Amino acid sequence: MTTTLTIGAQLLSVFKDGITKYGIRIKDDFIQIFLNGISDYIDNYYDRYYKTKTFIYRDEKVNFYDIYYPVTIKNTKNEAVNIIDIIALFEKIRFLTIIGTAGSGKSMLMKYIFLETVKTHSKIPIVVELRNLNDFDGTITDYIYKILTKNKLAANEKIIEQLLSEGKYLFLFDGYDEIYSTSKDKITNELEEFIDNFNMNCFILTSRPGANAESLQRFDNFYVQPLDTKQINEFVHLQFKNHDNLESVGKIISVINKEKDNEYTEYLSNPLLLSMFIFTFNSYPELPRSKSKFYWNVFDTLCTKHDAFTKKGFWLHERKSKLLNEDFEKILQWFSYISIFSGKYNFDQAFLKSNLILIKDKLKLICSIDDLVYDLTVSISILIQDGTEFTFPHKSLQEYFTALLISNLNRNQKEEIYTKKFEKLNSNTNGGNANLYKLCSELDRDIFLKDFIIKNGKIFLSEIDYKNDRSIVVSYSKLLDLSLTFYRKQEDVSNFSLAMITYKGIYIASFFNYFQLNPIDIFDDIPKIEKHIHLMKETFSKYNEKSEKFELKTLTIRFCEDCNDEVFEFAIKSGILTSIKDTLRTIESNINELESQIISDSESTEELLSI
Repeated sequence: MTTTLTIGAQLLSVFKDGITKYGIRIKDDFIQIFLNGISDYIDNYYDRYYKTKTFIYRDEKVNFYDIYYPVTIKNTKNEAVNIIDIIALFEKIRFLTIIGTAGSGKSMLMKYIFLETVKTHSKIPIVVELRNLNDFDGTITDYIYKILTKNKLAANEKIIEQLLSEGKYLFLFDGYDEIYSTSKDKITNELEEFIDNFNMNCFILTSRPGANAESLQRFDNFYVQPLDTKQINEFVHLQFKNHDNLESVGKIISVINKEKDNEYTEYLSNPLLLSMFIFTFNSYPELPRSKSKFYWNVFDTLCTKHDAFTKKGFWLHERKSKLLNEDFEKILQWFSYISIFSGKYNFDQAFLKSNLILIKDKLKLICSIDDLVYDLTVSISILIQDGTEFTFPHKSLQEYFTALLISNLNRNQKEEIYTKKFEKLNSNTNGGNANLYKLCSELDRDIFLKDFIIKNGKIFLSEIDYKNDRSIVVSYSKLLDLSLTFYRKQEDVSNFSLAMITYKGIYIASFFNYFQLNPIDIFDDIPKIEKHIHLMKETFSKYNEKSEKFELKTLTIRFCEDCNDEVFEFAIKSGILTSIKDTLRTIESNINELESQIISDSESTEELLSI
C-alpha cells in the first residue's frame, strides 16, 4: 500500500537531509516534531491559497492560477524585478519590501510567491501575518517558534535556532502597516533582530505606503505599479477565462478604452477597483467619478443582483433575517466603525456576534443573530468566512462603510472622531490610512479637511521653531521623534552605514500621507548621507565610550537630543536640512491650496442657492 505524501511533506523531503543532519546532536523526537509542525503549516497555507476566493469569486473557491494576474513591481530607479521566476528572484534579492496601495495586488502576489516557492521546492515558505503580533505576548521570534512547533519545543529554542539558520526558509512578513503604532518600535526592532539572527534565509515584507517600511535599510524597496492599458485588457480577459458570459468582455473593454485617458485612470489601473467594476458592470456600466461611488455600486450589486457575475441569469438568495438593504447598510456602517477603531480587520465569531447583537439592539431591528450572520456571509456575501475567522472581501470596503457613517453624523460628533478617534486609529494601524482619508475627503470634504487635515497641518507648522536652521532641524525631528540608526561593520567610524530610519508622530503621519508625503522622504539620498557619516566621528566615539564593551553593532542618532555641531554639519552636508525646509514649504502650500478650494466651493454654493 502506497501513501501519497502531502504537499508539505513533499517539500520537506527535499530539505530533510539538511535539516536532520543535526539529528546526531538532537533527539530524534525533537526533529520529528519540528518537521511535522512545518509540514502541517505548509499544508494549511497551501490549501488556503491554492483554492482561493477573490472579490469577483467570493461564493466559491477557484484555482488560484486561473485568476491570478501578475502585477509589476519597480524600485525608485524604475527597475522592475521578475516575480514570475521565483528561483531567479531569490538568487538576485534576499531582502525584498513590496509596497502598494489598497487593492494594488500585494496579497495576491504574496500568495503567488508562497505557492511557487512550494511548487519549485526552492525554499520552505513561512507566512507571518504581522497584525497577529499586536496582541501576542512575546517576541516575533517566540511567535514564529510557536506557530512552527505548536508550543511543543518551547524549551528548546537553541535547537530551533540551529534549524532555522541554514538558509532554507523564505519568511513572508505580511502587513507591516497593520502593526499598532504603540508596538511599532518594539516589533520593528524584533524583526531586525530576527533577520540578523537568520540572515541566510530570504525575507519578503509587504506594506501599504506611509507605514515607514521603507526605512528597513537591509531591504530592497519595490513598489506595485498601476496596471497599464495592455494589462487592464489582459486582466479583464483573464477574469472571464472560465465564464459563460463572454460577451461581457467586449462591452467592458469598450467602456474602459473609451475612458482610459481621463480621470478614471486611477480606478481602472487598480486591480481591486477594476474587479469591482467588472463585478458591477451589468448593473452599473458607467464608470463613477469617485471611489466612494465604486463601493456603493458594489454594495448595491451584492444586495440586489448578487449572482450577476457568477451565474447565468439573476436570482436572489433568500434573506433569513428579512431585513432591507438600508438595514444592512446601517449595520455594516456601525460594524465597520467599531471594528476599524478597535484595530480589527479579521473577526472571530465572538467579536462578530457580540457586536452585531449590540448594533441590532441599538437600531431596534428584529431578527435572530444567526440569521443575520447567514445573510451577511451567504445571502449578500459582504463578509467572507475563512475557517473560524470572518473578514470583508477587502479592507477598503470596511473603510468605505466607516467613512459613510462618519459623513452622516453631526458636526460635533465628526469633530470628536476626526480628533480623538482618528488619533486612536493611527495608533492601531501604523500609517496606511490613505484610502480611508480619500473616502472621508469625498464623502465629507469640507469638515474632514478643516477638522483633520488642515487642523493637524497647522498644529505641526506652528510647533516648528524657525529661529535658525539648527532649531528647525531639532524641532522637526522632535515632532516626529526622528532618528537614524547606523550599523557598524568595523570599529573604525568610516565603516558605518545607514541601517534604519524611524519616526513616530502618529497624527503627523496622517496628513503627511494625505499630501502624498512621507516623513522619511528627507532621507531619500542615501548615498549622499553615507558619504558624510565621517563628519560625526567624535559623536560616534562618545557613544562607544558609553558601552561597557566595544560590542555595540548599531548607533542611533536622535536629532532632537544629539544635534551638536558635528551632527548639525552632517544635516547640512547630507542635504537633510534642505529637505526638511522643502517639506515644510510643501505642507504650507498644500494647506493654503485646500483652504482656497473650500472658500471657492462655498462661494459657488452660495451663488447657486441665490438663483
